[in-house]
Amino acid sequence: MEKYSTDSTSQFESRNRSNNADTDASTPSSSSDYITGDADDSSDSKVPIPCTLKSVENHLSLSKAMNQDDLQEMINKCKQMVLESAECSEERKWLVRRLIELRLRAQELRETSNEKFVETCVILGHHFSPQKYYIATTGSVYCDHCSGGIWTMLQSWYMCNDCGFNCHLKCMSSICRVCVHVIASEVGGYTYTKDICPERGLSAQGYRCAECNIRITFISKYIYKLQATSKGLSLSCFGSPFKYTESGSIEPKLCDYSGLYYCHRCHWNSSAVIPARVIRNWDIEPRKVSRAAFQLLTLMQNKPVLILENLNQKLFTLVPDLSLIKRLREELQMMKQYLVVCPDASNQGLPWKSGLRTHMLESSINYSVKDLIDLHSGVLMDEIQVAYDSMKNHITETCQLCRGRGHRCEICGNIEIIYPWDTTATTCQICKAVYHRLCRSKRNHSCPKCLRIQKRKDNNQVDTEIIKEEDEDNCDK
Repeated sequence: MEKYSTDSTSQFESRNRSNNADTDASTPSSSSDYITGDADDSSDSKVPIPCTLKSVENHLSLSKAMNQDDLQEMINKCKQMVLESAECSEERKWLVRRLIELRLRAQELRETSNEKFVETCVILGHHFSPQKYYIATTGSVYCDHCSGGIWTMLQSWYMCNDCGFNCHLKCMSSICRVCVHVIASEVGGYTYTKDICPERGLSAQGYRCAECNIRITFISKYIYKLQATSKGLSLSCFGSPFKYTESGSIEPKLCDYSGLYYCHRCHWNSSAVIPARVIRNWDIEPRKVSRAAFQLLTLMQNKPVLILENLNQKLFTLVPDLSLIKRLREELQMMKQYLVVCPDASNQGLPWKSGLRTHMLESSINYSVKDLIDLHSGVLMDEIQVAYDSMKNHITETCQLCRGRGHRCEICGNIEIIYPWDTTATTCQICKAVYHRLCRSKRNHSCPKCLRIQKRKDNNQVDTEIIKEEDEDNCDK
């Protein structure tokens, strides 16, 4: 009898679907049209609706006009019905299938409704973009707000295009960290903290995290347990200042860059080279910093904002490689004046495509933190030496035009071609004439070209005065 009722119900539904093709779907198989195109082919979606659920079928049916609030209310109702149904019954099986379809539809609505919003939304300077199709290949991805893991293939998550800030969709409304790209792009340019770990203490922070403002303390979880046990109280009796985290540690973590204390969610024990330690002590050892400081230092690592001659002049004396790099960069500036006007050098990509960092050619005084790290490891020295040799070979050996722009010492009259960067040559800072260093020292460092120019100016001035006097005499007559 039960089989007969089920079959007749199925036949009735088939006739009803054929006669009412334009009506809203009421079964899992037909409602799946709004979810995925492959759902109609599944055998589970074609299971007939139990007779006991006919009265609630309309309350759990899908339609295109539904919004997220309606779906969430329907999901909660379906979950409650699943819990109230008997185990392994046909009603529970049908309700579970419908619950899955409702959740898939809700996920689809969230993705389609939020992606356009997030693409154009700016939160505290962050420019977020959805990472729906991004697959992490370098390791796990974690949320920068809650420090929880992100399931890149299953969860909706977003990344800042400027600083790389990652977060869940649910965490976007609670972000409290300003984008470090905004900090680095402030008016006048960002400058590093010049003091080494300027620690002020927890009292200056009000015993709160410097970023999320949660209460932190140095007393460990186990001491709280001991205090609570001795007094016969629970940990909740000590209030929120003594609340420990899920990781079992409530001790604040010191950021070696800013000198401030952070909680475990804002300080991940990330290591970075501290610019102040490099400038003051030539200390390249990475130190533990907060997440915000780590993102800032990573963003600023390749920017040439350090002028070492103004920050610490003694560093060039204590680090021989640094003084050598300074001399090579000054000579590269001289070579650049030859190459920028040479057609052959332009065809070869010199000097800009010589494999050297751009700021190394634009200036001889600016350094980035990455430059100092690579100098310590020897990478920068090899890079500059290769570019130096290729540019010098083009000027002195390969190109006849650049070679013809060389100089000859006017003092000794030698036919040897000399260049401003030669160790045996010196350049006049006024007229830019090049002489042998020894020859010029014999002339008391005087420049023959400057003397000629000055003599010509004096003669012109005398001629001008004579002509002026003659004109005045003619006027009197």
